[in-house]
Amino acid sequence: MTDTNEPKKGEEIDFMSRPSMQKAVIQSKRKQTIKYVFIAVLTTIILLTIIFGGSQFILTKRIENQDSLYNSIHGANISDGGTTYNHNIFSITKETTYRKTIDDRSILWDKKTEKIPLFGKIDTLEKGSGKVEINTLNEDAKRYVHYNDFNNERKIDFYYPGLTYDYLPQELNTAVNLDNNMLIEVALSFKEPMTLSELAKKLGKENVNWLWVDTTTATQMERMERNLDKDSLKTKGGEGAFGFQFTPELPYSEENGQRFINILEELNKKGIHKSSIKGALEGIKENTQATKGKIRINGAVITGTAMELKRFQSLGFIRASVLGATIDKY
Repeated sequence: MTDTNEPKKGEEIDFMSRPSMQKAVIQSKRKQTIKYVFIAVLTTIILLTIIFGGSQFILTKRIENQDSLYNSIHGANISDGGTTYNHNIFSITKETTYRKTIDDRSILWDKKTEKIPLFGKIDTLEKGSGKVEINTLNEDAKRYVHYNDFNNERKIDFYYPGLTYDYLPQELNTAVNLDNNMLIEVALSFKEPMTLSELAKKLGKENVNWLWVDTTTATQMERMERNLDKDSLKTKGGEGAFGFQFTPELPYSEENGQRFINILEELNKKGIHKSSIKGALEGIKENTQATKGKIRINGAVITGTAMELKRFQSLGFIRASVLGATIDKY
């Protein structure tokens, strides 16, 4: 008697149809699928980490090369008020506030939002004071008065020593007659450039906030005198002036002047604001030849109450004065 379940002679045995073998195949395929999924996920994570890490490294370098140093020597009586960053994979949104110090108070002066891409040009998305300045002639002041659109305060202007003007404002006289409960900013322009040691003997240190450094070459001065026929074109807007904060602890130290030059040279190496930095260094190199390397000061920003600013009225070396921002003392 033969077993009917046994295969006949010459007939192939079908192992694959057996339940145990099918189960083993399914388990093998599952493991293979899990392996492939794991490798794909791991590869994706590593790739994304490299992309994100690399982009953040480049963006961080771009932030480091931004203009915090530049702002410390550019913009009359204006300083950084703080910066926040919003990080994306391929860009960073940067929001910076700017402040002015008026006596012992600080006011918000401007706010700027920029988009810093991984590559390419940095785009200014928004600027509180406006990208375009609209100026109108002020009949009472007899000059073009500029206002900050962000807070509606007056902007300051400087008048170069040596240039010819139809009218030189003396707005310090207006400032000293304002309410004594008000803190006032005034920009002073000097008749002649002075070194820090010369200025120490004449200006004093009380109520001085910022010093305007002479960075203009003789050629630039001649060009302005010859080609510009309006006073408004020959003034230096405070926000475009080079200089540095006045420190009462070391009021007229030559170290401050050398630090100013060192910052310019560092910015020049980094290639930040190439044109303006290069021009400033050329002007300083030319202007310091006669002063044995000491920088020259063209003007200053002073702040305080009307009573405190009265002493500046008697200083004969002041050529022009422009009223700037004001704020209540209390």
